[in-house]
Amino acid sequence: MLCPNCGVYVDDDALVCPECGKYLPRKEKQETGVRAIRQGKRAQSAADAGEAPLVVSRQGSRRRARRSAQAEQWSGTQAPIYSDPEVFNESGAPVSEEGFDRGKRTVYGGTTTGITPAVAQNASYRGRKQRQRGKEYQKKMINKAKLTVALAVVLLVAVVGVYLYLKRTNSGQVFLARLGREASAAAYWQVGEERMDTGDIEGAIADFELASSLDEEAGEENYNVSGLLMLASCYEAQGRTEDAEKVYIHVYTDVVPSASDAYSAEIRIMLAQERRPEAAELMSLAYEKTGNPLFSQQRADLLPRIPEVDRAGGPYEYKIYLTLSSLESNPIYYTFDTEAKLPEEGELYTEPIFLDEGQWRLRAVCVNEDLVSNELSTTYRISMPSPLQPYAHLAPGPYTKRMKVALSPGVDNRLKPGEEVTKEKDITIYYTIDGSTPDADSPVYDGNPVLLGTGNVILHAIAVNGYGKASHMLEVQYKIDVKPAPGKAYVTQDTANGIKLNQTGWDEFRRVYGEPDSTETVVLDGIGECRRQHYPWGYASFTRSGSSQLWVEMRINDATVMHGPRSTNVGDTEAAVVSSFRDCSQVESPSGNRGLYYTSDGTGKIYKLSDGSRVIRYIAFTADSHYWRLDYDLTGDNTVKSIYMLFIP
Repeated sequence: MLCPNCGVYVDDDALVCPECGKYLPRKEKQETGVRAIRQGKRAQSAADAGEAPLVVSRQGSRRRARRSAQAEQWSGTQAPIYSDPEVFNESGAPVSEEGFDRGKRTVYGGTTTGITPAVAQNASYRGRKQRQRGKEYQKKMINKAKLTVALAVVLLVAVVGVYLYLKRTNSGQVFLARLGREASAAAYWQVGEERMDTGDIEGAIADFELASSLDEEAGEENYNVSGLLMLASCYEAQGRTEDAEKVYIHVYTDVVPSASDAYSAEIRIMLAQERRPEAAELMSLAYEKTGNPLFSQQRADLLPRIPEVDRAGGPYEYKIYLTLSSLESNPIYYTFDTEAKLPEEGELYTEPIFLDEGQWRLRAVCVNEDLVSNELSTTYRISMPSPLQPYAHLAPGPYTKRMKVALSPGVDNRLKPGEEVTKEKDITIYYTIDGSTPDADSPVYDGNPVLLGTGNVILHAIAVNGYGKASHMLEVQYKIDVKPAPGKAYVTQDTANGIKLNQTGWDEFRRVYGEPDSTETVVLDGIGECRRQHYPWGYASFTRSGSSQLWVEMRINDATVMHGPRSTNVGDTEAAVVSSFRDCSQVESPSGNRGLYYTSDGTGKIYKLSDGSRVIRYIAFTADSHYWRLDYDLTGDNTVKSIYMLFIP
């Protein structure tokens, strides 16, 4: 039958059309007439009458001739199938050649005229079957080509899929890494961890090292910290401690400075190897970089305890002593130098430390073998209260007679009746009337009024309390217009027998005093090499200055030939010498020294030396900032035993 959908011939038993794939309708009655002939079926009436079918074929001429003869045997038989008025007329001839064109091409002899209906039906059926087999063969050929192409496409897709799986997916990379093929660093880290979990330490190290090298090639930002730590752990498992340390140090130095696990592992190795100072230092660094308090606590447990001090830091208004101690009886090293390195540059503590006025920063550590404790650091500010400026009970101004002036502490420093003496009110007043600034070598006010000298007198005074703190200086000027006026200070214009220091040459000196008894070479401080010429009365020294030699030193021991400035001589009394120069009438200090005067041109003072002897010393300042010194050495009965003159550059 023909498919009602696509018109292709289909077996009567077929359920589905092989061309379009749709279900075929099932008919209970067999069709007859022209439709049956077109479908290649024998008409029911022809079958019942025993007529021969119409044979259709596309074979050669021999076969067509045989079929034509057979068709002639059936020419007299009447076929009811031709009764269809649309196809055949009453005589059985086709109404139109065009309407039965297919039958004419397929019937033997080239025409259906005179052919019985059964023969025509049979011929049409066989023709259609042959055409169907040709189409099926052609379809099979087409299906095989399609199948081959489909298989090739499937194979290509599979290859591409496998490639993408291996190259683009994590699981594919891990698969390649397991095979030892080129893969990503992450894959080798994972495979290395798998080997480590199964106990294959050597294989894990190989994978980890390869992964680490791949990360290094990719850049520092791709470092796998956990992987590096696993690599170091594997090194330790194999006894390669040095390699493990390199990895740990690399992690917290170059990769992640805050990696706590790397610090902990390295500290553990150091402690196991008794490298305690290094471990303590690394603990400090780990706490600084990670902020993890466990490192600080671990370091505190390892090191000796910090030393203790009996006085807290802060301000004090009195001098103090500090006592240091160690709970573990460890040696203590301390310093007040902010730049010193402890304990190497510190001082071993043995006794209490005295702190005077000022600011002090104490630093101290305890030492236990090779371990040094954390540092004790405390600052002390010793600032004792200063007394008030003393008070003078004589108004400044001119006076026509010698005057005395009484001194007293400032109002707040004075003792009230019945009040006990404290350090704040334990006041000592130092004063001067020679023009100098009071110090510890100045006269001490003992409660008796001070007798002022003549001329212009400047009173200076300071108050010092029990803490050693000095007040501001009191300065009061007086003019005592009484005769005699004080003498003049020693100046560079003074000469000795007409010769001047650093001006008179050797030739001139020799013309006056003759040839020396002997000559020696000496070196004078600040001057250098000199030629000392000895005479019966003493000696004179000369130094070379350009082409000449200048006088720079002289000592007079005999007054018969040579004498000092202002006609002073060996054998003169102290009073005679002092009266030749300026004297402001200042009394001796507790040390036995007495100031004579202090001006911008020079000074005069009597010194009591350590051996008990005394010397009157005058200093004159030159215009070019040099000094002339004039000394009168006194004997025990206060007479001059020698005169000494020196130029000080």
